[in-house]
Amino acid sequence: MTTDVFGTAALRGAVLEAWRASPTRLREDANTEEDHARGYYRDRVLVELAQNAADAATRAAVGGRLLLRLATTDEGTAVLVAANTGAPLDAAGVASLASLRASAKRDAGTGTVGRFGVGFAAVRAVSDEIMVASTTGAVRFSLVDTLQTLEETAAQEAAQGRPTLADEVRRRDGSLPVLRLPWPTEARSPSGYDTAVVLELRDEVVRDEVRSLLEAVDDVLLLALPGLVEVLVDVEGAAPRRLADVHDRWDVLTAEGEVPLALVADRPVEQRGARSWRVTWALPRGAATQVPHVVHAPTPTDEPCSLPALLVATLPLDPSRRHVAPGPLTDEVLACAGLAYAALVGRVAAEGQDATALVPTGLAAGPVDSVLRERALDALVRTPLLVPASPQDDLVAPLRATTVRDLTDRAAVAALGAVVAGLVRVPPSGAAAVRALGVEERTLAEVVDELPTGGDVDWPTLYDALDGAAQDATAREGLASLPVPLVDGRVVRGPRGVVLLDDDLTALAPATLVALREWGLRVADPAAARPLLARLGAQRVDAAALLAHPALRAAVLGQADDDDLEHADDVTAAVLDVVRAAGTVPASAAGWLGLLTLDAADGEPAPAHGLVLPGGPAARLLDQRVLAPVAADAVERWGRDVLVAVGVRDDLVVTTVPDVVAGVVPDDEGDDGASLAAASLDGWAQYVDELAEVLGVGSYCGDVPAVADLDAVDDARWPELLAHLAGTPALRTALVTPVRGEGATAAGPSYTAWWLRTRADLPLPEVFALPGACGLPAALVPPVPDVLAALDADVLRALGGVGSLAEVPAARWPAVLERLGPDGASVPLDVAGHVWRAWAAGAGPDEPPAVLVALTAPGVAHVVPDAVVADDPRWWQRAGAHDVPVVPVPVSGADDDAAARVADLLDLPLASSQGDGDVAGDGEPEDVPESLVALLPDAPAVWWRHDELHVGGADVGWWVVGAGAQAHVHAVHVAGLASGLAWASGRWGARGAIEALLADPDDAEAALSLVLG
Repeated sequence: MTTDVFGTAALRGAVLEAWRASPTRLREDANTEEDHARGYYRDRVLVELAQNAADAATRAAVGGRLLLRLATTDEGTAVLVAANTGAPLDAAGVASLASLRASAKRDAGTGTVGRFGVGFAAVRAVSDEIMVASTTGAVRFSLVDTLQTLEETAAQEAAQGRPTLADEVRRRDGSLPVLRLPWPTEARSPSGYDTAVVLELRDEVVRDEVRSLLEAVDDVLLLALPGLVEVLVDVEGAAPRRLADVHDRWDVLTAEGEVPLALVADRPVEQRGARSWRVTWALPRGAATQVPHVVHAPTPTDEPCSLPALLVATLPLDPSRRHVAPGPLTDEVLACAGLAYAALVGRVAAEGQDATALVPTGLAAGPVDSVLRERALDALVRTPLLVPASPQDDLVAPLRATTVRDLTDRAAVAALGAVVAGLVRVPPSGAAAVRALGVEERTLAEVVDELPTGGDVDWPTLYDALDGAAQDATAREGLASLPVPLVDGRVVRGPRGVVLLDDDLTALAPATLVALREWGLRVADPAAARPLLARLGAQRVDAAALLAHPALRAAVLGQADDDDLEHADDVTAAVLDVVRAAGTVPASAAGWLGLLTLDAADGEPAPAHGLVLPGGPAARLLDQRVLAPVAADAVERWGRDVLVAVGVRDDLVVTTVPDVVAGVVPDDEGDDGASLAAASLDGWAQYVDELAEVLGVGSYCGDVPAVADLDAVDDARWPELLAHLAGTPALRTALVTPVRGEGATAAGPSYTAWWLRTRADLPLPEVFALPGACGLPAALVPPVPDVLAALDADVLRALGGVGSLAEVPAARWPAVLERLGPDGASVPLDVAGHVWRAWAAGAGPDEPPAVLVALTAPGVAHVVPDAVVADDPRWWQRAGAHDVPVVPVPVSGADDDAAARVADLLDLPLASSQGDGDVAGDGEPEDVPESLVALLPDAPAVWWRHDELHVGGADVGWWVVGAGAQAHVHAVHVAGLASGLAWASGRWGARGAIEALLADPDDAEAALSLVLG
C-alpha cells in the first residue's frame, strides 16, 4: 500500500470539489495548464527543471548538482530524468506543484529563482505521465488517472442531475489539467541525488526535441542558475557530458542589493516582498565560446541583448515569463546592471585586455537593450578602461580621455602620452567605441599646439618617437607647431626656421652661440637635434652652410655701421670661430667674408680683404701702404688658415664674379656675391664694357675668375709679380683663360690680362711679336718688351703677343697700321705684302681703319687715307691712275671671292666699280707659239700686239677680256703677253715660266716648270 505522506488525497479532493462546484474552474485550470505547456514553456522544460534544482540547492545551502538523463525503459518508453541535490520534496512543495501561480518559495528567502509557481508546468510540454521522487516520498501526475477520475466524478454528477462537468470533460477531449491531481507513489531518487523528476516522453517527436535541448545545454545554464555547481548530461547513445567549474571558462561579476519599497509598489502582491535584486554578467574567456544574445531573468527571455556578455538579472517578467515587464523596478535593475557591466569591463581592462571591444556601439536591438546600453555607457564613461598612451600611467576613464584622430603610430602616441594628460591609445577596431563613449577626439595639430614649452620634457625621446609618424604628409602638417628647445634655453614653436648645428659645430664657443642668437638664428639645443626636426622644416647646417646663412652675412655687412667697437669685435670673433669649424669657406660667402673687420698691425680696423699676412707672397708683392699687415695677435689667436679663409691675403687671390653679362655692371650698393666680388676689382665697369665691344652687349659670360688687388702691386715688384702670376696655377689660369660669351664667335680677354695691358704701369704695346715669330717685320709689330722677356708663350699671348698678323685681334689693327707712319709715308713692298696677305686671309680691323697701305703706282706702296680694291692682277697696273691708290689682293686659284671680302673688310669699293675696262684700239693679231699652246691648253691661240695700250684712259702693259681659250689677250711687250696668257689660262703663278718660253721656246727648265706647276 502506498503511503500518502504528502496528503495528496486531500489535495485531490479539494480540487475535485472545486471542479464539481464549478466546471468552469476545470476549464480555467485546463486552459491555463495548456497555455503554459504549449505556449510560455513549450521549449523550457530543461531550464525550468534546472531552476527548481537550483532553488532546492539554495534552500539547503549546498552546491547543487543536476543530472539530466535521456533513457529508454525496458518497455521501450523514452524517459527524461532530472535528478538534483538539495532540499527534498515536502508537502508544501507538492501543494505548489499541484497549484497554479502559488509558489511554495514565496518565503524561501534570497537566492531562490522561481517566483511564480508555474515553471513546473513546462513538463506538460513533453509528458503526460510525470513522477517526482524524493528522499521524503514520491508523487505522480497522470493524464490517464486524471481522465479516469474526472469521468467517474462527472458520472456521479450527471446521476445527480448535474451534467455540466461531464459535458466539459467530454468537450476537452483529453486536454486536461494533469498537474492539479497528485497521487502518491512508491519511488526513490537516484543514488547521490535528493530529488528526481521522471518524465515519460509523449512520443518520438518529443524525444527528438528533448535530445536537441540536452545537446544544447552548456555553461549558460550554470551561469544563469548560480545555485548549481554541476550539470551532468547523459544522453542515451552518447558520451556523458559534465559541466562544472564554469568560472574557469567565464569571467563573472555579480552584484546584488535591495530596491526601495516604492519600486515594487506596482508589482503583483506576492512579488512585492521580493525587494532584493541580483545582477550577473559573464564574459567568455575563450573567443570560441558563444554568448547568448538574450536577457536571462534568470531563465532566458525573448528580450534581445546586444552587449557582448551574458546578463542574468532579477528583472520582473510579464506572465509569459518571456518579456521584461516595464516599470520603475525594471529601470532600477537595468541601472544596476549598467553599473555592474562597467565594473566588469573595468576589471577586464585592468587585466590588460582590450576593453573597447566590450563597449556597445551601433543600434540597440530592442527597448530593454536600448535602456541597458544607455545605462552601461553612462557608467562606462566614468570607468577607467582605456589604455593610456604612456605605459607608466593608469587606465583612463573615457570622461577625461583624449584620442588623436589622425595619428595611428603607436610609438608616437605613447610619446605624446608622456606629456599630454589623459591621452589614450585606441586600436583601430575601437574607433566606434570611443565615439560611443564620447571620448574627446582631437587632431594631431591641436594636441601639438597645447604641448608644454616648459617643465621637464624629454624632447629627444619625444622626437624619436614621432619620427616614424612624420613619414606621412598629413602627420607632418599636424606637427608643424611642435615645440623646439633652443640652445639658449628658450623653447619656440615650430621647427621651421630653426637651425640644427651639425657635428662639426659642437665645439663652437658659448659666446658664438650667443652671437648666433643675437643675429636672429634660432639654434636648436644640440641634445634635442633629431632627424624629425629637419623633416619638419628645420635647417640642418654644417659649418660651411652656417657661413652661407643670411644672418652671418648681415652681421658682417652691418659691422661697417656699428659704432660699438666691442660689439664689432664680438661679431668678428664669432664669425672666425665658425670659419675655424668649417675649415673651408664656400664660394658664395667669400665675397662678404672679406668685409669682416680685423685689426691691422697699426691697430686700425680694416676689412679682411684689405690686409695681408706677414711673410707671405702678398706681403712681398703688394704695397703695404695699400694693404697693411694684419695684427700679430689675430694671427696667433686664429691661425693663418682661418684668416686666409676670410680674405686676408697670404698670396694673390682669384676672385670669381658670378653670372657676368657683357656691358652690365652689378649694383655697387648690393650685397650679393656678384656685387661684392665686382666691387673688389679695380676697373670692373670698364672691363665689362670691353667685353661688350668684343662679344656684344648682353652676352652671358658665366663665372669670370679675376686676380684681385692688382692695383695694390708695389711698382718695384712688377717683374716678380708677372713671374708669380705665370708660375702659380690658379693665378695663371685666371690670366690666360679667355672669356667666351653665349652665341659669340670671338673671345674676350681675361680680366687679369685686360688689367695688366690697360691699367698697369707697364710698358706694354697693344700687340707685340712672340719670340721666334716669322713674317712679322718690326715695322708692323714690335718685339716682346723686356719686362715680359722671361714669360712663356701662353702668358705672352694673353698680354698681347701674336705669332702672325692673322692672330692680331681686330681691335688692335689700328695700332699695327699706325706703326707704318703718317699719311703719305712710303712702305716697303715686303712690309706692305704682309698686310695685304693678312687682309686676304680674313684678318683685319673690325671697323674701317683711318689709314691704309696701298699701291700708289705699280710697285710703289704708301700710307693713304683712301683707295680701291683691285678685282684681280689686271687692275694692279692702274695703281695711281687718276690719283686712285689700289689695294692689291694676292691671287689664289681656289679663292675667287678674296677681293670682295677685302673690300667689305676695309669698306672700300672694287676698282672695277670706279673705272671701265674697255681697251682702246684693236692692235695686231699674232699667233701664240704652238709649243706654248701645247703646254697651256686653256690659253688662246691668238693675241693682240699694241704699241701703246690704253684701258679706261690709263696706260697698261697688258689686259685680258674674257677667259680661257676664247679670251682676248692684249699686250705691248713679252712680259705683258706672259701675264695675259697666264691670267687667261688660270695659271697666274706660271707667268714667269711662260715669259721664259716666249723668249726661248727651247727653255726646257721653263717648260718643265709650266708642266709641273
